[in-house]
Amino acid sequence: MNSLRTASIRTQILVLAILLTLLVSVIAATTEPFIFGRHDQGIRIGLLAGHIERVVDEFTQAHSADATANVSRLAEQLGLSVEVLSAKNLPAGGLTVASATNVLQRVRSALEDGFLYTVGHLPDKEDRSRPLIVKIDEDRALLFHLPTFPRYLWFFPAVASGILKIVLPLIILAYVSSWLITKPLIRFAADAKRASTDDGLEMPFTVTGSSELRSLATSLNVMRGRILEMAEARTRMLSGMSHDLRTPLTRLRMRAERCEPAELQKKMIEDLRVLDSMIDEALAFLSNTAYSAPSRKVDLSSLLQTIATDFCETGANVSFSGPRRLKYVCRPQAITRAISNLVENASRYATKVDIELREAVDGSVSIRVSDNGPGLSDDLKVKVLQPFFKVETARTTGTGGGFGLGLPTAEGIIRKGHGGSLVLLDGKPKGLVAEIRLPPLGTTESRGLTAISSAGGMRNIS
Repeated sequence: MNSLRTASIRTQILVLAILLTLLVSVIAATTEPFIFGRHDQGIRIGLLAGHIERVVDEFTQAHSADATANVSRLAEQLGLSVEVLSAKNLPAGGLTVASATNVLQRVRSALEDGFLYTVGHLPDKEDRSRPLIVKIDEDRALLFHLPTFPRYLWFFPAVASGILKIVLPLIILAYVSSWLITKPLIRFAADAKRASTDDGLEMPFTVTGSSELRSLATSLNVMRGRILEMAEARTRMLSGMSHDLRTPLTRLRMRAERCEPAELQKKMIEDLRVLDSMIDEALAFLSNTAYSAPSRKVDLSSLLQTIATDFCETGANVSFSGPRRLKYVCRPQAITRAISNLVENASRYATKVDIELREAVDGSVSIRVSDNGPGLSDDLKVKVLQPFFKVETARTTGTGGGFGLGLPTAEGIIRKGHGGSLVLLDGKPKGLVAEIRLPPLGTTESRGLTAISSAGGMRNIS
């Protein structure tokens, strides 16, 4: 069995087809004699015709009253109802048999019904009486009252034979196929789906199943190793670049601080700050530190309140509303970075930013960062989540601009680090809403709603 599991799919299908043929043959050979031997209407009709032929033969040879009485007793023993008639006064409506040689044919024509007729009359409780007249000679004839057979005697063997020879083997074959062929395919599909995520490459493909699947899994594992090596080399290169760039930036900042005039000094220091921010933002996006940090239970309400307060202290108009306390298992530093990126992006183009925290009945959590800015079109909502994409003309309110990594970084933290999603929606009556949806993990301890005003104070709105 192990060699069959590791064989090629073509070999497995061939073996299963041969198994199906053998299974059908074995089931047919072992069950059909039982089914048709006990329940076939044709056999019952043949036995009845044989009994009638025997009675006809005995009656043909009977030329005395005692012999005729013996024939009547024989018919009674065989379960036949028979009457002696005059061949010159036969009743109408009977089936006349010219001789005893075609009794079987006449009995079959009288009692056998087609499959469709049988199915259509299965609910009938009573059957019509069918007499059979056998003409012995010019003076004598026998009237047999044929018994009525239940219609299921024709229907049952056909259905049972079809179920045992076709349905049952197919069910067995389907079960064996699902275990032998499709189960490794399902496992491989699950591995491929897991590998489609950014963190899924950490676990290799399972090398099991048919030879084709094992060969494919081995090739993908080789590709996975090369991708991981490239990612590690990229991280080492970025770390080296960060270290090498910060040293000359520090020297330039020290020289700029001694530079005159003051206006030139201010511009140089601002440019150096922009360069330093670009390095930090690029490293934060390309590294996995935000996703690999340990998760722990935190109070999301307090965390979001702190973010709103910090932005308010810098002069931004940021408010928070949500439960007084909401415990949730997450990576707090990563969530802080994601929300801060969203708030910072919104504050560049709007005069007011709102952070709203909600918990659904199933325990999932949603965080909405909405602003009163100009908003984005539907096609730009998709593009701004791509790395290094900037839309300087889409949102014109306010000043400043990012490097095209704030929203992609936040989206990566939510999707890869927490299994959630980040979607951009239209605000009402205007603006943009960034909605974070986190899967149900935390619990709510208190339902009191609070809000932080733009000045950073707290007020109860419940």
